[in-house]
Amino acid sequence: MNRVWLLVWVASLSLLAQPPVVQEAPLRAHLSFLADDQLEGRGTGSRGGRLAVRYLEAQLQALGLQPANGDSFVQAVKMVGTRTLPTTKLEFAGPAGAIPLSVEADYVAGSGVAVPALGVDAPFLFVGHGISLGDRDDFKGMDVRGKILVAMVGDRPDQKEGCCTPGHLAGRWGYKLAEARRRGAAGILLIHDAVRAGYDWSVVRAGWTTERFQLDPAAPGAGLQGWLSNTAARKLFQAAGMDLDALSRQADEKSFQPIPMAGLRLRGTVNSAVRHFEDMNVAGILPGTDPVLAKELVIYSAHWDHLGLDSVSGKYFNGAVDNASGCAGVLAIAQALAGKPSSRSQMFLFPCAEEHGLLGTEAFLAHPLWPIDRIAAAINLESLNFAGPTRDIGLAGSEGSTLHDLAVEVAKGMGLSVTPTRPDPSGLFFRSDHFPFIKAGVPAFSPGFSLDGGWDFQDMKDAAKAKGYVAKQYHKPADRYDPTWDLRGMLQQTQFTLNLGQVLSERPNRPQWKIGPFVW
Repeated sequence: MNRVWLLVWVASLSLLAQPPVVQEAPLRAHLSFLADDQLEGRGTGSRGGRLAVRYLEAQLQALGLQPANGDSFVQAVKMVGTRTLPTTKLEFAGPAGAIPLSVEADYVAGSGVAVPALGVDAPFLFVGHGISLGDRDDFKGMDVRGKILVAMVGDRPDQKEGCCTPGHLAGRWGYKLAEARRRGAAGILLIHDAVRAGYDWSVVRAGWTTERFQLDPAAPGAGLQGWLSNTAARKLFQAAGMDLDALSRQADEKSFQPIPMAGLRLRGTVNSAVRHFEDMNVAGILPGTDPVLAKELVIYSAHWDHLGLDSVSGKYFNGAVDNASGCAGVLAIAQALAGKPSSRSQMFLFPCAEEHGLLGTEAFLAHPLWPIDRIAAAINLESLNFAGPTRDIGLAGSEGSTLHDLAVEVAKGMGLSVTPTRPDPSGLFFRSDHFPFIKAGVPAFSPGFSLDGGWDFQDMKDAAKAKGYVAKQYHKPADRYDPTWDLRGMLQQTQFTLNLGQVLSERPNRPQWKIGPFVW
């Protein structure tokens, strides 16, 4: 009966005289403003970020939504920022003496603890993929305290459990840093690989040569944290008389044992500027109309932050696609729904500090503005389609609950096919704000979060634009708004999100987990 009801409801969208429709004009206006130089790249803890918050707050207020945090549209998020200073001196030494490696070109590093000066003097230990989960243990009981761990980013090629399993999460760099911290290592350096990471070295450099952030109070870090370029890693392994390619193959075996990197040592001091401050999540609510269902919530979310100023080029990381597009989409949905409440209440949420580890959403769930057990679902908009209209919609990551089934039916009602699920070697599933909701037991996903050329574009020239985004624009100053963009694809994604949200807001039953909720 529920499926029949859903099909009837979806079909009725086309029969309504004036169904809620997302308009291109506000979508484009919000996108162009949020990606403007005046917002200085919307950096965390920055003036431009505060302008973005004020803009979002004013837009929600103008639409007549209710503040989500008492009488306020903002939720303070306590954070600590750490910036590695130029006075930092690190020396990589091998049996034959110093190994010349250049900061930024060969490696990036910073302190995992919020202290002005961190002394380092420790030997290296290669730990393969640096994963310990279930029956998998790359450490084999070895005491790693006082050592600098060297780990490959990503995971073994046979790890094909899918996009939304704990095993796949272990390949992400954040997991590896946390594992090093748990084991008391002096530090950890990750070996960059563009395929496994999902981005080139310039993205790593951009993220680690600016200020880095943690929630405050922060968990003690693993001391030194950072990345090695693949070329630099090969130099270190050669200095230790080791073959990186051969050891990489060994690391793919369950029998792998940690290997000391004979004669290699890291010495020096990491000097950091440390500050404690508050950033802001922004949220407004459209109250529901049903006496019972109004106590439950459907969330539309999109992170507002990006990377601020590029210290290399002196240009701003405007983040037009990532993620002014998502913010514009949520605001356009809010405008379409304003004054047209549904049975369930609906929240329009703009978390901060996504680029630094989904911190705003983690803080929201640690101090929720709505009881978590009464959040029916969360739909997150991230890096929307700027290239052109498609014949399909991506639902990757929704498979863990019946939210996927609802999304499939909504797509069919719009004449869209579902993009086939593909391998997720770069862990996109774990890199956007739907993921903390899933960890908290709330069905969630980011529709169409792809932009890797895999969609069925109506014009193949548009497919080339989308495919080139990661290589040429992602996390680069080149991610700028272009007024000639064809926003029909973005409108598709946004309208799909609104339609799915309306189904979730009206149907009697909430989405149910099929294979969970997951325990991470």
